[in-house]
Amino acid sequence: MPEQAETVRLIYKMFLEGKTTQGIANYLMEYGILSPAGKKTWRSSTVASILTNEKYKGDALLQKRFTVDFLTKELRINNGEVPQYYVEGSHEAIIASEEFEAVQE
Repeated sequence: MPEQAETVRLIYKMFLEGKTTQGIANYLMEYGILSPAGKKTWRSSTVASILTNEKYKGDALLQKRFTVDFLTKELRINNGEVPQYYVEGSHEAIIASEEFEAVQE
């Protein structure tokens, strides 16, 4: 887990230095850093997802997805069908809030 936190910090640092998400993905693959799924291949969309996920700054957005049918366990992305809740400081942050906000701009 500590090496994954270091990877997240590296991704934010590189992005703030002006690297593109594809450039970051290429760098991570070149240096043999595994993706969150444990694969050698990184996609720019994975990097972008890390850069926009509030969990890395210690917050949580609850109910991003919801169960449509409990019998089939079908999940759906929440586009306003059910309420979402934003919890600040729900866990230890990997990225400073200011750094996260700078990346969002």
